[in-house]
Amino acid sequence: MNLIFSNRYALFGLAILLGFVAAVYYGWAARPVTVRDAEPTLLREDFRADYVLMVAEAYEADHQVERAIGALGFLSQDQESYNPLVFVSDAMAFGVDAGYSVADLERLQILAAALKTFDPGFAATPTP
Repeated sequence: MNLIFSNRYALFGLAILLGFVAAVYYGWAARPVTVRDAEPTLLREDFRADYVLMVAEAYEADHQVERAIGALGFLSQDQESYNPLVFVSDAMAFGVDAGYSVADLERLQILAAALKTFDPGFAATPTP
């Protein structure tokens, strides 16, 4: 009786091992994943809003508008007509619909206000 159970467990273990080896071979050799560069503009609306919220949280911590503008530029496909305020207002609209917390919506509003009042002429310039 013990021989039947041990033989059954050995066959089960062998089947698991062969399945694992076949899966690894299939994934690495037969049909490997090809990596493509995807544009940030292809992000879903919820991921884009989360990214803008993270930029707003970073702005809350360091109050560097230039840095926030640069981070929001990551989402723009056309750097010529780039307006970071559009991304923030889209994120606020999504946040209201998605039920973002009041604190998160306030962070987005603070970033929007900072972007509206930002004057690049008064931006900090590095000293030579």
